[in-house]
This record gives sequence, structure tokens and C-alpha cells, in this order.
Amino acid sequence: MKKISYYILLLLITISQTSCKDYLTVLPENNQSSFEYWETKEEVEAVLAAGYVNLRSSVENFLLWGEGRGNGFSFLSTSGSDLQKAAIKLRDFDILPKNQLADWSKPYSAIAMANAVIKYAPSVVDKDPSFNMNMCRSFMAEAFFQRTLAYFYIVRTFRDAPFVTEPYVDDSAPYILAKTDGVTILKSCIADLEEYQANAKEFFPEVDNDNPINTKGRATRWGIHALLADIYLWLGDYDNCIKHCESVINSGRVGLIANSFLNYYPGNSNEGIFEIQYSNPKSQTNSFQTWFKAGTEGYYKISDYMTNLFEQDENELRGLNYSYSEAGYIWKYLGVDNATARVASENDQNYIIYRLADVYLMKAEALIMQDNFEAAAEYIDKTRVRAGLEEMTVSEDRLTMLEYLLVERQKEFFGEGKNWFDILRIGLRSQQLSDTRYKSLFIEQALKAVGATSQSLGRATLSNEGSWYMPISESELQKNPLLEQSEYYESISN
Repeated sequence: MKKISYYILLLLITISQTSCKDYLTVLPENNQSSFEYWETKEEVEAVLAAGYVNLRSSVENFLLWGEGRGNGFSFLSTSGSDLQKAAIKLRDFDILPKNQLADWSKPYSAIAMANAVIKYAPSVVDKDPSFNMNMCRSFMAEAFFQRTLAYFYIVRTFRDAPFVTEPYVDDSAPYILAKTDGVTILKSCIADLEEYQANAKEFFPEVDNDNPINTKGRATRWGIHALLADIYLWLGDYDNCIKHCESVINSGRVGLIANSFLNYYPGNSNEGIFEIQYSNPKSQTNSFQTWFKAGTEGYYKISDYMTNLFEQDENELRGLNYSYSEAGYIWKYLGVDNATARVASENDQNYIIYRLADVYLMKAEALIMQDNFEAAAEYIDKTRVRAGLEEMTVSEDRLTMLEYLLVERQKEFFGEGKNWFDILRIGLRSQQLSDTRYKSLFIEQALKAVGATSQSLGRATLSNEGSWYMPISESELQKNPLLEQSEYYESISN
């Protein structure tokens, strides 16, 4: 595994002092060793901020890990970024250890920052009179959120991975680690969040007028509840998933907004729970307008499968000129409403990790798995009715209800990096419940956007559950002699 060192701090981009009021640009700037560094509250907060910056650097990975093998995107060209070219290979079932989407280094950089806060922040309590233990535990709750979110993406993508819990601040720390079972990683992360969630802030002061960047861009108690609900749902612990969903729903801090487009322009709406922040005035921009723009120069457009889903009901408000344009490019990241495009300087769309609609549909899925179909339908209808649709017809068949739920999530979260993880989660039920019907539904969904010539190859590939995850990259195997390639990729590489 790539060495994760304190010296990552020295590689972070230095932001000018004029933007220091923005939480996400407060970065450490020093050449001291870690033991000399941790002296003040501001230094703790600087490293915590670096963790958010590194999560922001991971967005393209997060998007493509969640969409590259899903059924929502089609690919416009082969002249895009290296990761976009790698995603095309995923769709063609050409997945080898040299694929650049097998690189997990960016989320591990976020983990490194979080580990540093977790280990060293308590030592500052005795050094800085303005930094007490309550504040320390609040910062640590954020750090555990950062670490857990990064590991959740890694585990869903690779299944097993090195479980790094030390910051590795000097060369004496052991950085060569074998893989840990992904379930073990997630259960450890759950224990951390369950312990610290009560210490997390309910909200943060706003940085700018009418711009709640701190509350939406930092891990609040409600963001931690949402992440816990997501992990519990992944693991099949439906009671705990529902419990944490209800904590968010009953918090009074978020609500389902009437105009859902406000989630994307300008972002940070009342519905948002945790969003990775960008700000053009603060020179924090992204490449979304390059990825999703019209014509042959963009990278992605909507798949025919998704277009057909949206067109099945003429009252659907999330389709044309909301999720996508007439030409098929992804409008929700490009428009300010259903008719007006963003100007070039508005390249600071937030990347939404959690919003209330997600919590509603997570609870619905957990209720379906408990065969509480009527209650599940009530939560699915919250997003359906907002989208202009009638209330759904309730089925008494669990697989049918899960398919309804998947379709609703595909439309509600189109292009938000959730699609592959949603269908993979259904496939995992085949292992958890020893029922092959869930695997069949997973494969059927995974092939919706695959071309006719690749259907047979795709079905054969996905029949082996080892193919559901990414391989470990060649470079990581070379750096870390304790890492072993998964059995599936080892067999196809020989």
C-alpha cells in the first residue's frame, strides 16, 4: 500500500490568507515534526480541514466508483480524463489491476488526516487553554466521520483493504499492512461513530451570509446518523438503519424541499445533510461542466435505460430539463433551472453525499427487507409525490418492492454516485440470505445499460461474485508485499 505519511501535510496546496475565513482552506503550513506541531486548537482544526480537502480531491473516484458500472451513464467520448477512460473499461468488463480506478490513494489521504486528528488532538487539551475536551471530542467526531466515509467507499469498491488507524507520522511507524475483511472494517468504524456521534455538533455557524457552508460541509450529528444508517443498510442490520434514519427525520434540522433543483443550484439547501463543498470566489472549483457538458466534448450523458425510465410517466418532474437535457447531457449539474445554463464561472457545484431524500429511501429499503411494505411505500411516496407522480401501488412481494425502490433511487439520485452501490447492495442479499433471486435482480439491473454485444460477457462475468469488486492496483501490490490480489483477479491475470 502507498505509504501514508505525515508529510502529506506538506504536499497540500497552500491557500492564500485572504480566504482563511473559509473552513476548508485552513491548511497546515509548517516544516515541523508532528510532535512539535500539535500545540493549539487552530493546528488541530487545520489538519481536520485538510481531511475535508482530501475528501474533495476524491470526488471523481467517488462518482465513478458509484456510476461507472451502474446503469445511469453512457460515455460520450474517449478523450476525457484518465479516470473517465478507466470507467469506459468498467462498462466493457475490461477490469484489470492496471485500471486507474483501482487506485485508492486519494481516500487514504483523507484517512491519514483523520487518523492524525484522532491520535493527537487529545494531547492539545493540556497545552491550549482554549481547547477543552468537549471541543476535542467534537473535532474527533468529525475525524471519525471522515475516516468512516472514506473506508465505506473503499470497502464498497474493493471489499477488503488495509485498515490503517495510525497517522504514520514518521518512518518508524509500520505502514505495510495486509488486507482486513471489509465487514470487520465497517464494524470497527460503526463502533467509533456510535461512541462519538453524541459529541458531534448539531449545526455550525455560517461562514457567509446565506451560505451554510459549515453546517452542510462539515460532519454534523445528522451527517453521522445518515452515514451510520447507510452502513447498517449495507450490512443488513435493518433495525439500526431505521433507528438512525429516524434520528435524522425527527431532528428538525432538515426537510424535503419543494423545488428539488435547489439541491444542485445553488446547493446547501435545507434538504442537504452533508455536501462536499466548492466555491468559485474562493478558487475552489471542479470539473463538472467539463464532465457533463453538451456535445461530443463531454464525458458522460444519460443512458437510454434511464431516459426510458423517466419517460414512462409524462408527469415525472425529474426527467427532461431536470436530470438531463434534450441532447442527453446531465443537466442537474449544468443548469440553474429547467431552461437556463450555468455560466462558465459557476463551476462550483457541490457534490452531495447525503440529503433527506436518501434517508427516506434508506428507511424504505430497510422496511421492505422487514416485509413492512405499506410503511415502506409511505417513504417512497415522499419522493415520488414531490416528483409529480401518484402514490405507488404496494406489492406483497419483497423482490417486486425492491425493484420499485431501486427505480425510485435511480431517478432521484441520477448522476450522484449511488447507482452501482445500490444495485450491488441488493446483490449482497443473495449471500446474506442464501437466496439467488437477489443475485439475479442485481445482474439484471447491472446489465440495463450494457450494449447487446457485451450482454453475454457481462452475465458470465457477474455470475462470479469476485467480479463485483475492483482489483487491487498493480502499483499497490508492488509497494506493499503483504497485499494479496483477490482470488478472482488473480485467476484472470494468470
